[in-house]
Amino acid sequence: MRKYSHDDPAQRLFLKPLCAPFLLLVMAVISMPSNAQQNLRIAATVNDEMISVLDLQNRLTLVAAFSGFDNSPETQQRLTPQVIQSLIDERIRMQEAKQLDITAAANEIEAEKADVEQQIRIKPGQLIASLEANGINPTTLLDQLEAKIVWTKIIRGKFSSTVQVSDEEIDEVIEEIKNSKGQPEYLVSEIYLPAETPQEVKDATELASRLIQQVQGGASFSAVARNFSQSTSAQNGGNLGWNQENQLSADVRSYIISLEPDQLSIPAQTADGVYIFQLRDKRISRGLEGPPQEPTKVTLHQLHLAANPQSTATDIETIQTQARKLSATATDCKAFDEVTKQFGSPLSGELGTFDIDQISQKMKDLVINLPVGQPSPPQFTGDGVIVLMVCDRQVPVAEPVDIETVRNNIRNQLTSERLLLASRRHLRDLRRAAFVDIRL
Repeated sequence: MRKYSHDDPAQRLFLKPLCAPFLLLVMAVISMPSNAQQNLRIAATVNDEMISVLDLQNRLTLVAAFSGFDNSPETQQRLTPQVIQSLIDERIRMQEAKQLDITAAANEIEAEKADVEQQIRIKPGQLIASLEANGINPTTLLDQLEAKIVWTKIIRGKFSSTVQVSDEEIDEVIEEIKNSKGQPEYLVSEIYLPAETPQEVKDATELASRLIQQVQGGASFSAVARNFSQSTSAQNGGNLGWNQENQLSADVRSYIISLEPDQLSIPAQTADGVYIFQLRDKRISRGLEGPPQEPTKVTLHQLHLAANPQSTATDIETIQTQARKLSATATDCKAFDEVTKQFGSPLSGELGTFDIDQISQKMKDLVINLPVGQPSPPQFTGDGVIVLMVCDRQVPVAEPVDIETVRNNIRNQLTSERLLLASRRHLRDLRRAAFVDIRL
């Protein structure tokens, strides 16, 4: 007998549009001759309930289809440990819900189905028909949605009254946000695979490596996260939002801050499991200031002195010196325009008004901190030497921050984090008390 586990208070499968070749593959697998007796064979028992091989095969087909995996026997064999864990934990959650007389109402199921339909961009009310048309048993998805709903009710009912966030804690977070101004922030997504025993850590690390390969091969990180991550962030494709460096726990910080945007981390082993991180973007924190509504705009004028393609380094240096002397006589844009008309090439003059992020990095470096009306240092560009002048800079005013909204967001975030911990502990207790017999 072996016990498998994962932690997820609200697991939800994300469906993405299926490509035609993959649909043919799914249909081919489903149409293969099967032995009814083999399908009804017991894959696992959870207390007094059975999980059949057919249940497992249906879930494997669903997971493979909507995570971008091929549905080959080799893939099914690799995914079986993780998928059987999901099925076992769903049974444990549903058994707890039955004992507490907690159910999922029809309108709640319909709301979840509508959410899935929106995600996969199909017409409302077409989810079941779409699944059946693609050879996928709808029951396996509906079971997931039901387990998600009742588990959320269980956790809120048991622990909401005991999870308290004080005003002092919120004040501390606000102070941290203020102090983070000017420091780097990271937009991070995660895939979390819980693991406690050495064998579970080994299995989770191997699965994480396969998931990384799948994403690097073109699969959507968010789709893989929705199917495999055992954290509440899975509902949002693993999105953790923006995080300051001091908000990242010490055991994962180094994995994240070393990444470049769109890069994946290696499997990160921590005390509670294995993570995969994706750095989606990074920026400099504005503290409690809201983000500007628009990028900064600059109006640029240019002095261009042409250079011969055969110019030597000495020739270019001479032209740069000339450009520096000419531009030094211009103390404003009007005077700069006179210089460009008298001494510049036809490429000189007003360039136009641009969002600061629209111009090339080389030009951006020249003007981003350049005061209005002051010439930039000369810059060789390949066909000549340029001097730029910012004749107007429009800096948008940051959105005002509603401090009460900030406080409510912090309170909700801290509450969610504590409910997540309570959920993991409660599921772990139920798992330890359950009799789980895996027969594969």
